[in-house]
Amino acid sequence: MTTLENFRISSHLKDIIGRDLVTNEFIAIFELVKNSFDARATRVDIEFDPEHRQIIIVDDGLGMSQADMKSKWLFVAYSEKASADPDTYRDKIKPAGQFAGSKGIGRFACDTLGEALELYSRPQKTTSISKLEIDWTRFESDSSKEFQDVTVKLSTTKTFPPILNAKPPAEHGTVIVIKNTRQEWGPDSIRRLRRDLAKLIDPFGTTDHVAVSTWLVDGSTAAIEGVDGPVGNQIAELLREKTSRISVVIDDGYVNTTLFDRGRRIYEIRERSPYEELEGIKVEGDIFFLNRAAKKTFTGRMGVRPVEFGSVFLFLNRFRISPIGDEFDDTLGLNRRKQQGQSRYLGTRDIIGRVDVTAVPKMFREVSSRDAGLVEDARSRALYEAIRRHMIFRLERYVVGVNWQDARDQDRDTPEGLETDRARVRILSIVGALARSKDIEIIYYDEDIVRVSDDPDQVTDATLKAMSDLAESSGDAGLLHQIEDARRRIEELKTSRQEARDQAERAIEERVRADAMIARLEQQARFLGSSRDVDVERIQLLMHQAIIHLGHIRSAVANTAHEIRTMLQAAIVPDGAVEIDDVEDLLASIRQSARRASASIAGAALSGDRLGAVLSFAPNIRIELQTDKVRGDLLKFIGEYFAVRVAGVPGLPTANLESSGLTLEREFSPVDIAVLIDNLVDNARKAKASKIEFKASARGTKSIAIGVKDDGLGIDERRVDPAKIFERGYTGTSSGTGLGLYSVRQILQHMNGSIELVGDNGRADFEIVIPMEAQ
Repeated sequence: MTTLENFRISSHLKDIIGRDLVTNEFIAIFELVKNSFDARATRVDIEFDPEHRQIIIVDDGLGMSQADMKSKWLFVAYSEKASADPDTYRDKIKPAGQFAGSKGIGRFACDTLGEALELYSRPQKTTSISKLEIDWTRFESDSSKEFQDVTVKLSTTKTFPPILNAKPPAEHGTVIVIKNTRQEWGPDSIRRLRRDLAKLIDPFGTTDHVAVSTWLVDGSTAAIEGVDGPVGNQIAELLREKTSRISVVIDDGYVNTTLFDRGRRIYEIRERSPYEELEGIKVEGDIFFLNRAAKKTFTGRMGVRPVEFGSVFLFLNRFRISPIGDEFDDTLGLNRRKQQGQSRYLGTRDIIGRVDVTAVPKMFREVSSRDAGLVEDARSRALYEAIRRHMIFRLERYVVGVNWQDARDQDRDTPEGLETDRARVRILSIVGALARSKDIEIIYYDEDIVRVSDDPDQVTDATLKAMSDLAESSGDAGLLHQIEDARRRIEELKTSRQEARDQAERAIEERVRADAMIARLEQQARFLGSSRDVDVERIQLLMHQAIIHLGHIRSAVANTAHEIRTMLQAAIVPDGAVEIDDVEDLLASIRQSARRASASIAGAALSGDRLGAVLSFAPNIRIELQTDKVRGDLLKFIGEYFAVRVAGVPGLPTANLESSGLTLEREFSPVDIAVLIDNLVDNARKAKASKIEFKASARGTKSIAIGVKDDGLGIDERRVDPAKIFERGYTGTSSGTGLGLYSVRQILQHMNGSIELVGDNGRADFEIVIPMEAQ
């Protein structure tokens, strides 16, 4: 046998659609405020009494009769708003013409706030006040008890309950008394509630048909700042003249967009809406870009940083859809996109705004938990795409292309930066790109900004192309005339500048040649500077220096002659037998005299080289010959010696110095350095080298190393012992004297320096080390 049965409903249902669904006390109060809005209230007062653990919410809405309470308020999940004719029912939101909520469960927000409820309401044209009393704990005692078996009290009364701060409804309205509150309410929590209410109800201060106020009962008659009084702000008015913003309306198949910058209307356009899913729906948005100046202003006025306040809030029929726009919400995917290019994209930290959607019931569905946004479907996806493409991305193109190109713009809250030629060009490129689209109609653009610059330098081909597109799109004959005039001025400027450029190039070439000549003369004038007017004193100094070196040579020759005579005398042996020991002593004496003679010959050779160097300086003498020493940059002297004395000499390899930007300031003898260089260059010549390179490098902090390399034949290790090449008299050729490298080492040792053979595989590479100062 078949029978018809019904569902049974546990009293536990109260928790499922009450505290388990509306878990946030702030959202719970918002749900009750929404009900007041639905009842066409013009004011809503929320009074907190921590001492008596109760909350009182008062509104002057249309109110409910006892029959309404019984047949509608106590009818779980019933909502007139979901099925009613908006032209006949009281709970229509008049400004938008639609309903705030439609699930019929907002009333259970009272359970989230407290353990008991008293509801007082009086409809229009009656003096009777209906009273509903509910003890929510009775639903919690036994979950096996059926929901409808838990009773509530419905009665009438003559007066509203006592209210300290707000006035009770005069002709009609509702008073909700929530007793035994589940949360503690104090100044800090009420301040947070007010911030949330401002965002939930009207974050931009544009709503003026309902006034919402909060009050704290604390035994004092003085109002508490930020706790007592009306809720609201004027963010939109605050930012409107301070930064860039975009205003978009999508309605009746069209998208109308207006962009403002620091209060100036830059452009206004109109285009067909590509969103079929939004047909019959009106979408209005105002998005603000926050530069540093705007963020500073916002924080100073609001007492909270913009990032903590939120970004782009979404409102459906005048009520906010939470959590879209909250600090950590990224429903629109802006932060994920910004990670791909910090300097190209806007994130939630960069913008703040409001999007209002007006739609008939059920076109958009809010997630039942009240804080999870819209149910995802084709309409919500199209809505999000419209917000991104036609509001945020279009504002982004302007901000990135205009505002971010000027670093100082971050700190401006006034429009004077838009008057520069560079800013005009950037703005023109944005407006010109819009004009090039066949789908966009240019309704307005700021002609004081979007115009041809008076400076031809600022007018590029791209600028003229953008101007032409804009002029043709808007039919602006005046702008076309500006373009033609600009082209004529540009051609004239090009011609005159080319002539000036040619003259400048010729002048530069002449200047370069003159500078080169001057540089060479200056170079010669320092250590080896040309002098055609050598006076008598200079000639005397030159002769004095030559006499000194000639004296050294004579002394060396005399010493050598003496040693040779000594050897000859020792070699004359007296008649008679000669002892072996006497022969050995004789040979030792001869060897000693030979060594002394060799040393004298080497000294004579070095003095001869020095004399040659002194005589080579004769035509260009600029050194202190009295002391034979100068103080200066030794590396610079070597470079100049190459340029003046070595360069172009037939048969010598090309010599080059790479100083690596270093200097070697110290006292030195130009004559000795000339002898050193001449010996190394001559050795390279003998090895058939075509070039020899000197390269300086730092050796610690107190010395300079000079590497010497040539491309000659190197050292034939079959004939020459590399270990002996610096010894006096050692030579690898039949014509050599064995004194060149010996003299080089002697000169460096006098400077506390050194020279070593560092080449591998027979290369004649040397490393010279010279300290900064004599040690």
